[in-house]
Amino acid sequence: MEALTTLQTALGRDEAALQALRHRFEAAQTLEASARQITAKSVELQQAVDTDLQERRQQTDEAIPLFSHYAQRLYGEGREAYLAIEAGLNSLTVTPRIDSDGSRGISNMVIFCFDLTLAVLAHRHGRGPDFLIHDSHLYDGVDDRQVAAALKPTAEVTEEENLQYIVTINTDSLGIAAQRGFNPEPYIRSPRLTDEHEAGGLFGFRFKTAGKK
Repeated sequence: MEALTTLQTALGRDEAALQALRHRFEAAQTLEASARQITAKSVELQQAVDTDLQERRQQTDEAIPLFSHYAQRLYGEGREAYLAIEAGLNSLTVTPRIDSDGSRGISNMVIFCFDLTLAVLAHRHGRGPDFLIHDSHLYDGVDDRQVAAALKPTAEVTEEENLQYIVTINTDSLGIAAQRGFNPEPYIRSPRLTDEHEAGGLFGFRFKTAGKK
């Protein structure tokens, strides 16, 4: 009886272990099936995006050389630049790039060229506004020559494309750009912000700092 009881106890443990293994095996099968379904769905979506890109080939063929053109107007024809538009596993992948040393200034100019490309194309095809706006932070860390090289062709491009380019930029940066060959005077719009005298301020308003009159 003692031997039978011992065997029954061991059998109970083995059956419990077997049941646990069965549950784990079923869970693994379910997970594997789900993984296959996800992979198949990802491939299906990638194919759908790729098909959509092929159908929009005219737009991408227009955007890619335009981006390179703007980049080369900034840095010269010796600087390689490209815009890659591809169907990724999870989403559409858009990679704008200008060959560089990875400095922040170059990265900002990549954004500049990409934004200008999108603004021009959207306006050409009636899908976007007739203006592009950049904050002065875009020009932080950008070489003085490149600031002038960006502002001068942008003035020309926006005139050609019947667009307006709006940028908030510090007067010292604008002065340096002027020294580099860009004349900003025809493009400056009032009001000019200054705190040099009592008439300064923003749209006629004066702002008081805490603790001062």
